[in-house]
Amino acid sequence: MAGPVLLTPAPGGLALRLAVIGALWGLGLAGLVQLPLGPPLSRLPSSQPGSPSTAASAAPAAAPASADLGPLVADADLLANLDRQEALQDARQQATVFLRRFVGAAITRFLWGALGGSLDGLGLEPPEDMAVKLTVPANLAGQAVQLELTPHQGQERYLARVVALGNVAHGVACRGGGPVGGFGLQGDRLLCPPGWQELSVQPARR
Repeated sequence: MAGPVLLTPAPGGLALRLAVIGALWGLGLAGLVQLPLGPPLSRLPSSQPGSPSTAASAAPAAAPASADLGPLVADADLLANLDRQEALQDARQQATVFLRRFVGAAITRFLWGALGGSLDGLGLEPPEDMAVKLTVPANLAGQAVQLELTPHQGQERYLARVVALGNVAHGVACRGGGPVGGFGLQGDRLLCPPGWQELSVQPARR
């Protein structure tokens, strides 16, 4: 009677089994420790640092162009121009009122015998925000008196002169910015120097 037959596995089959068991053991160990499996580069989320979309979104917003300040600059220039025009109108009105009083006072003093050589003698107080220059022309001593007002701001100046011709005194007030030339006479009307414009200093008639 033949003895028992022992089945011994082939060397190749044993190696295959060991390889399969090792692979299964490795997968089970990875599951236990929860090792992350990296996704492909093409599936990286857009929020991951270094991605093109993140770099684009992180870029700072472009600064506004200087042309956007155009309306603000225009508004500032407009307001500054309005302030200058308002200051000019106020100075012109103040000078007109004062020169009207000067011409009237000088003519009144002439009727009493003299034109007057000072503002105190005419009973006038000069404006606080204007430089005042009262002169008596040398060639018309006792026959003419002249007053010049120069505001502390602005380029416009104001001028008045009263001249006695015979028994009648004539007065005129002017505004301008150039040199003061000679005064003209047209009939019984005294005229401003060339380049100067006449101001109305005649009292309103009732």
